[in-house]
Amino acid sequence: MADFEARARKVLPPVLGHYTWLQIDRGEGSWLVTSDGRRVLDLTCGIAVTVVGHAHPRVVKAVTEQAARLMHISTGVAKYESSVALAEMLATVTPRGLDTAFFGNSGAEAVEGAIKLARQTTGREAIIAFRGGFHGRTVGAATLTTSKAQYRRGYGALLPEVYVAPYPYALACALPDPHDAEACAEHCYAELEAMLEHEVPPEHVAAIFVEPVLGEGGYVAAPASFISRLRELATKIGALLVFDEVQTGMGRTGAWFAAQKFGVTPDVMTLAKALGGGMPLGAVVSTRERMERWRTGTHGSTFGGNPVSCASGLATMQVIRDDGLVGRADTLGALMVEELAALRSHPRVREIRRFGAMVAVEFDEKSAAKAAIAAALEKDVLLITCGFHDQVVRFIPALNIREDDLRKGVRVFVEAARAVQIAAPA
Repeated sequence: MADFEARARKVLPPVLGHYTWLQIDRGEGSWLVTSDGRRVLDLTCGIAVTVVGHAHPRVVKAVTEQAARLMHISTGVAKYESSVALAEMLATVTPRGLDTAFFGNSGAEAVEGAIKLARQTTGREAIIAFRGGFHGRTVGAATLTTSKAQYRRGYGALLPEVYVAPYPYALACALPDPHDAEACAEHCYAELEAMLEHEVPPEHVAAIFVEPVLGEGGYVAAPASFISRLRELATKIGALLVFDEVQTGMGRTGAWFAAQKFGVTPDVMTLAKALGGGMPLGAVVSTRERMERWRTGTHGSTFGGNPVSCASGLATMQVIRDDGLVGRADTLGALMVEELAALRSHPRVREIRRFGAMVAVEFDEKSAAKAAIAAALEKDVLLITCGFHDQVVRFIPALNIREDDLRKGVRVFVEAARAVQIAAPA
């Protein structure tokens, strides 16, 4: 293992951060197996990707059969069944009217595409995003990303005409305590209105981009009232409402998409992560009318919507549908919160929260969160952090994980958290 890490450090750049240096040989369902035979329960899903687990037989079969037939041609050169079939199936589960998909390779690419779609079809340039959001690391996406200043460090000027409004995250709200999430949402909406009065004219705004549930920013769901008001505002000023559902999509929230959980239909959605079931795949999804106004030849991708990735995505969606995994997300979320309840009185824990199967434990600082996940990993349970300061531990199990495995994994974390230094920092 030490030799493997040394080899990796020699040839891979340090710009990429690492949670662990585990040398993974294979994945089996919700388990990872290292090269020396250690079995680790994966409660990260490769950061919300392997929604039906590692190496699901139906997904593997679809991938291998597609690779044997056609591995690549580029969708701009010719068409193939897996791409069309995936787009057709997506249209059966997306919010009403969002029936046309442009496939790319990642969430960041999807966000870049959505920015271009919004600017070109509205004839406007300004973009509004929200503090704490994560939309990717390419230049345009990074401009919208404010979960950490780290993602902008040393890069100079990014995309122009991007404006950042506060997100209703009650624990990080500018309001004095005590206040609840609704009061925070009211404050944030008032700040957004002030932005349109003082900083950017409403008629300049092409799109409002929002994660309905912050992903990297801390697994924080906006109040439904706030999301509804964003819909009303976007309609009023003639801007597009874009939901970044890269982390929330594909059943994770207890609906196919968080939009449906909130009862709000955006004009555009960006998808990735679980969409490909483990293969690189992203998508911009909108109405047929909107997509027909995106001028031919002004956007494209050599590898986007690759035949193998689309086959993987289609098989993954079929497993989610056939096994009832969308409905199971809420069951898993409730199970995790039940097991985590023992930490509610922990002096270092600020909040335990969930939205579907997106579950978070927020600590008072990064050191406590990192210590807890390190102690859990010693007991063969893999977790990762999120949040502005990496102070939040997020649980992202596969939606078909065995309930007894999930209970055991969460219990391991509870014991690990209990072992964290009890005294809060001075």
